[in-house]
Amino acid sequence: MAPTSGASGTKSGASGSGPMSGASGGSGARSGASGASTGSSAGSSDAGTTTDATVTDCITPATPGTCTLPADLNVPICQLSLTGCMQQANPTQFATVAHPYEVNSPLWSDNAAKTRAFVLPAGGKIHVLDCLGDAGADLASCTPPDNDSTDFAVDNGKWIFPVGSVMIKNFMFDGKFVETRLLMHVDAAAAALNGGYNWIGYSYAWNVEQTEATINPNARVQVMFNTGTDAGVVDWRYPDRTDCNTCHNSSNGGGTLGLEMDQMNRVVGATNQIDSFAALGLFDVTPAKPYPAALAEPYTNAQLGLTGTAGATPEQEARSYLGVNCGFCHRPDYNDLGFDLRYNLTLAQSGLCNNPAQKPATGVSTDGGTLLLDPGHHASSAIWIRPDEAIPDDASPGDLDTPREYYRMPQLATYVVDPQGTGVIAQWIDSLTTCP
Repeated sequence: MAPTSGASGTKSGASGSGPMSGASGGSGARSGASGASTGSSAGSSDAGTTTDATVTDCITPATPGTCTLPADLNVPICQLSLTGCMQQANPTQFATVAHPYEVNSPLWSDNAAKTRAFVLPAGGKIHVLDCLGDAGADLASCTPPDNDSTDFAVDNGKWIFPVGSVMIKNFMFDGKFVETRLLMHVDAAAAALNGGYNWIGYSYAWNVEQTEATINPNARVQVMFNTGTDAGVVDWRYPDRTDCNTCHNSSNGGGTLGLEMDQMNRVVGATNQIDSFAALGLFDVTPAKPYPAALAEPYTNAQLGLTGTAGATPEQEARSYLGVNCGFCHRPDYNDLGFDLRYNLTLAQSGLCNNPAQKPATGVSTDGGTLLLDPGHHASSAIWIRPDEAIPDDASPGDLDTPREYYRMPQLATYVVDPQGTGVIAQWIDSLTTCP
């Protein structure tokens, strides 16, 4: 079945106008995503406009869409306000069809704050993955750790969204929006036209007036965004669609990141948000209580809305951070390098401790001399070295498109080291005296 469009309208070649000033690809870029493909965009000197060499086709519908897939995946709606995912009169606000949510441990995005919501298709329900031994067909979606093939429950609680679902994420600094991303779940026929990926992402760039966001071209775009706030000018990168597909695919747990029971077990507006969604009838089967323990917030960060979790141990904070930022990729069914960073594993099951690093990096050798986790010594542990690797300020524009050349982890969606994140990893490693 082909994806449906919210409305027909006028097709145009939009250049992705947004909050740009300065040239793309300059040195010192510190935000956004990078992946396997390359692309660049030259911005004009006037904030709020851009001249782009990679023109993206988009459509301006005669009537606003309804937050559904475009008829042609390569021709999305030009303006965010017309997608139906945000309010047309005030596109900084979610549309009424959207369900806002929060997570306990957010993915690090170069200190950008985020708001999140999802839209379900008509009649669509969320399925909560049940990986217990008697779960029948669900076992096909559950991946045990390599060294414990009987333990399927590690993926328990993942939320599986139906075809036609749309995930919405806004990125902002000091309350000023810089980007909105729409991630859409396509069917098998559309996936065949999308490189085999069953999710597709669209990136929208906000103007400085905060009145509209415009579709970005299918290429990485670097901008200098003037927030007009204490955050000042933000050096930001919009991803291309390949970047979105790299992380959001069915091979690493369903395509969405962060929507699972321990992440969603959180009080929002005086009510547990899982209870709120259950009351709305959003699940195919109402989740059983008691819910899994809430994932620990890794640290306190006012910009990200994190207050910390009282009583959380260094291991809980560090494993929460590693699980969220690394565990969706470093797992046996996706990027299997002999260790597993999903949260719901013991340290012994993770394969981290005293396991030699397999990939070289600055300060990391692969001759057995550098361990993934060296108990008591964070500075000689690869799982601390890699996320603490900064991209040099004098890196060339080409290098900035491929942060993996500097051994940064994660290799996508971040250019700025998270000192609090590396701090909790270091504290945990240094608290260990031996491997289990």
